Amino acid sequence: MKCPNCSSQMFVTDETANTKSHVTFYRCSICVSEHVSSHPVSTAVSHESTEYFDAPAGDTKRYLMV
Repeated sequence: MKCPNCSSQMFVTDETANTKSHVTFYRCSICVSEHVSSHPVSTAVSHESTEYFDAPAGDTKRYLMV
């Protein structure tokens, strides 16, 4: 990943993963800025399965881009 401030290469300082998300922390060695990247972890539903449609509306996962 490139630093948004000085465009130099950033290195990974820490990674955290759980059942809901994967978070990676980066730091720039030149300007010492920090950056956090995260994305949701979801299990793929088989196309042959009807689990998604059989699940109650409250149990389905919905993601909101902010």
